[in-house]
Amino acid sequence: MEINKLRTFVDLAKTLSFSETAENLYISQSTISKQIKGLEKELGQKLFERNNKNVTLSDYGKLILPNAKKIVLLSDWISKETSEFKNNSGQIRLGIIPTFANYDIFKQTMNYQKLRPDINLALQEIETNQLVNTLKQKQVDVAFIRTLMPEKLDFEKIIIAQESFTVCLNREHTLANRRKIELADLKDENFIMLAKNSLLYEPVINLCQKAGFEPKISFVSDRMSSIFQMVKSNQGVAILMYPQTKNSELSFVSLEPTSTNTLLFIRNKENHSKIENDFWNYSKQFEMPNRNN
Repeated sequence: MEINKLRTFVDLAKTLSFSETAENLYISQSTISKQIKGLEKELGQKLFERNNKNVTLSDYGKLILPNAKKIVLLSDWISKETSEFKNNSGQIRLGIIPTFANYDIFKQTMNYQKLRPDINLALQEIETNQLVNTLKQKQVDVAFIRTLMPEKLDFEKIIIAQESFTVCLNREHTLANRRKIELADLKDENFIMLAKNSLLYEPVINLCQKAGFEPKISFVSDRMSSIFQMVKSNQGVAILMYPQTKNSELSFVSLEPTSTNTLLFIRNKENHSKIENDFWNYSKQFEMPNRNN
């Protein structure tokens, strides 16, 4: 039984709202539904009753909720104790998004390791939709994430940069040489999309709907390399928040309208070890200026 499924059950039992739990756990509503269904299948019992969009706990759900809360609390306690042990041993666990190495902050982070060889900076690559929960559970000490709504994150923050959606196209595409592309001009294109459980899937769908069309999705993947390969093969276009890497077969063009994405370090609002504070203070020098303007 996965602890994340139990955590989702406990939170949903409290909110009785898929949207609120999605916001609390920083995952998509479809992921919550999948986790609850998976847990119900594993237990062989319904946990919730759903009628006309109303969600209520089933009798079985009420029965197991107290013990589910205990298990989640115990898991959090173990993670906290592990975190404190590792911090005292000179290790910082840094959770990062899969594209971390493509940003300048990666080089600056690696430079910190050179400056402090006595500290083991352990990088853990984790999907964006899992990073916040991993940090909440104290399985990492600091996380580098991207988000569309940084103001909703209840953590200490160091905002590093901002980026916007761009269109990724094959170099031979008729729109590849434009300086900017109107989203409505892509209504007849096939769309190559990141997976539904990514934090970018729904924003892309919403942008297209606001532009007056439903995107024709021809391929979905949770791997950026697969997305690029499909675009290279001229199978469609992709709307991504991704650094504009040099590639002879791809073109990245600004999109209008777009959404702004924030890249930042986050950590829990708690007492931290000396070495964790040392890394945090080092990272502050790369904070984006005038971020409140």
